Amino acid sequence: MRAPNRAVLGLAAVLGTVAVLAITHQAGMRAVWQEVTLVPVLWVGAALLLVLCQVACQAGRLWAILPRDVALSMARTAYAFTVGEWANIFTPARGGDALKIVLLNRVRGEAPFSLPKATGAILADKVVDFATLLVLAALSGAPSVIRAGARGHLPRAGVLVALAVGLVIVLAGVVWARPRTFERLTVIRRELRSGLSALTDSRRLLASIAFSVGAWVVEVLALGLLCSAVGFPLSPAHLVLALAVMNIGASIPVTPANLGVYEAALTFGLSSTGVALPAAVAVATLHHAIELVAINLAAAGSALWFVRAPRAFPMSNVH
Repeated sequence: MRAPNRAVLGLAAVLGTVAVLAITHQAGMRAVWQEVTLVPVLWVGAALLLVLCQVACQAGRLWAILPRDVALSMARTAYAFTVGEWANIFTPARGGDALKIVLLNRVRGEAPFSLPKATGAILADKVVDFATLLVLAALSGAPSVIRAGARGHLPRAGVLVALAVGLVIVLAGVVWARPRTFERLTVIRRELRSGLSALTDSRRLLASIAFSVGAWVVEVLALGLLCSAVGFPLSPAHLVLALAVMNIGASIPVTPANLGVYEAALTFGLSSTGVALPAAVAVATLHHAIELVAINLAAAGSALWFVRAPRAFPMSNVH
């Protein structure tokens, strides 16, 4: 079955499930709606501004981790990032990440940005993003929350971690069991390694980490704002843990824009930290809606800027 067909079927299954729940659990759906209406419009606007800051920091993180010899401006990088994230809403298997690679490759100059090098830069960006989340989780005290969950509020946290580790092991097994699938990378490994070279450049790495920390901090603030609005203020450790659970759950796209999967994963993360189920569903739904609105606004803004003011996207090296 083609990936688009699977995505459509997945979305249909999610919508069907929501319809069934709305019919069979009308009291619960009303409770969720009541929680949504508790959130003031100004707070939603503040959360949207924070998420827009998150998108800006994410674009900055990608720009900072580009190799030294890449002639790409901050504005052009932001254009590629936001349009790629927008495409991820509609394309299966995160096809927007492939679009980012193509858009980053469309640069002229003395040091052209090849597709393998662009791929390496995107991978480096993912490495910084994931590593930053792990560090923030450790600094916020999330490990102690997980350990306490074995006796208290998070009885299933250990299972979740085990599943994540199991997924990594399975993926690694596929790589080793099917080496021919990755033989082509040996031909382009030099360019791919060049795209990853900023990971060994302390200056660029630190700049990228700074942007990444900013992105996660404002996302934590946005989620904390929504949780406080429904009467469940959470500690930074619980917020980081909930976001980590959401990112793990939504890492494998099943439906367009991860509809249903995103909400279910974040609801699980929030409810495991003590948030009442109706409030958790309301916050997860609002958070996802705000994220989608922010991505659309950022992509539309950068695309209009690129079309109407091409000189704002210089091709000279800005690093």
